[in-house]
Amino acid sequence: MTLAQYLKKRSKEICQDNGCTADQHNCESYAYINPQLELIDICASDFFQGSSKPVAAISLPWKGAMKDLRKEVEEQTFES
Repeated sequence: MTLAQYLKKRSKEICQDNGCTADQHNCESYAYINPQLELIDICASDFFQGSSKPVAAISLPWKGAMKDLRKEVEEQTFES
């Protein structure tokens, strides 16, 4: 299972737990992913402990493919 597939699966579970609908998402959860595409945590932004290294905050629910996830992480963790 790719990380993108895992995020889709977890997104569905989190949405079910929070009573989300197709039109309204109540979960406000994010997947925090490092540049190596390793999942650090899934939680609300208020609960993320942070990191001294670049981290992408991917809003859930996630519906994209792995290439989309890779691109989003690269864009968010680009160091100039």
